[in-house]
Amino acid sequence: MSTYAEIDPIIEKWVAALNTTLFTEWANAPARFFHTPGDPPFECFQISVDAPEDGKTSVHARAVDTNDDTEDELTRTWTGPVADCDVMMSAAVETIAAWKSRRREKPDPPSPWQ
Repeated sequence: MSTYAEIDPIIEKWVAALNTTLFTEWANAPARFFHTPGDPPFECFQISVDAPEDGKTSVHARAVDTNDDTEDELTRTWTGPVADCDVMMSAAVETIAAWKSRRREKPDPPSPWQ
């Protein structure tokens, strides 16, 4: 049984809802994370979920890259009972949505694809 089996259905539901791809391994170890785009051309956000341990898990939202170089500031973690995983995932998605609409300190760079 996978260390994530208990929460995989919840994670997979969010991956499907956001139309993204679930990654299940990192550095030859089990992992659960996915990416969601921000403003073009470069923004990317990630949600990752820790394997359950002692009935608890953590959900992490973070910026991988931003157009205004604020990725180091955009990180948040929720920790709670496995039963609250869906609620924590919802909070992570809502937090990233707020980050996407944040006030920019500098304008977005021009897209190299236009």
